[in-house]
Amino acid sequence: MDQTFFLAANSGQGFYSLYDGFPGELYFLHIIKGGPGTGKSGFMKRIRKEAQTRGFDTVSILCSGDPDSLDGLLIPALHRAWVDGTAPHIREPGLFGVDSDYVNLGQFCRLPLAERDRAKAQALNREYKALYKTAYEHLAAVAALEKAEELHDAAVAREELQRVRTILDVLPDRAGECIKQRRFLSAISCRGVLCLNKTVNLLCKQIYYLRGHAVLEQAATMAERKTERLILCPRPLRPEQLEAVLLPEQGIALMRAPAAVRVPQGEHLQSDRALARAMDDLREAKLLHDKLEAVYRPYMDFDALTAYTDAYIEKLFS
Repeated sequence: MDQTFFLAANSGQGFYSLYDGFPGELYFLHIIKGGPGTGKSGFMKRIRKEAQTRGFDTVSILCSGDPDSLDGLLIPALHRAWVDGTAPHIREPGLFGVDSDYVNLGQFCRLPLAERDRAKAQALNREYKALYKTAYEHLAAVAALEKAEELHDAAVAREELQRVRTILDVLPDRAGECIKQRRFLSAISCRGVLCLNKTVNLLCKQIYYLRGHAVLEQAATMAERKTERLILCPRPLRPEQLEAVLLPEQGIALMRAPAAVRVPQGEHLQSDRALARAMDDLREAKLLHDKLEAVYRPYMDFDALTAYTDAYIEKLFS
């Protein structure tokens, strides 16, 4: 089984990262370093494929900018995790060799770049980052419109919280500490708004949709004493709010109802336009980043990278 999540969001607050909390204390983290186009995602995909061939469950962390790319991988049975430790989600070891180490894929890139390619890389890097900046400005406008028109119906909140109590009261209380994980279930990306519904269906057989923008935060507090593990899923647009609360051991998902926010028609159209412009910027940024990666590929020794990956995988699963 492969669960998929995001650990970052293109949000109304800009780039919003949960990478600092990944993977948790029970795992040894391998931090992958290397420039654009040096094979970081492909390296993790090779490990995932081998793990799945051997019958291991995996957790895949997709890139919020390019959901076809892998930014992280976790194999629970091995207590190992891998993460792309480069910008914008830079990671460094907590205590090298104790809880983490480096995987340097940049060693297979012949550097420095030729002068012409250096200039091209610098220009593409500036251009795609500028597009992210404008995308975040559009998303900030969407979030501001939503927040300004957000209605909190006290009667609805009381009704929905009573539903949550009814759902959770059948579960016995637990005495131990609840392990809380934070993961995104959806992303505003170059491919539009993506929702990882498959993961919810894999983990939870009972799915309940709740109305009201603050209900899930209260539901999460109520759920802590009912489960060993709680997955809290922020909303990509406004990460201060929750999109879902998952109780995987109990097979229960508490989800934000799609129509929880009502805005006047004119402002709704304004919000839709701003969101569409943000996604256009993200699509253009993805194309420019692809061109940036292409600048580096002629400098890569992919045969050496393949041999290194083969040996790494053999040692990992031996």
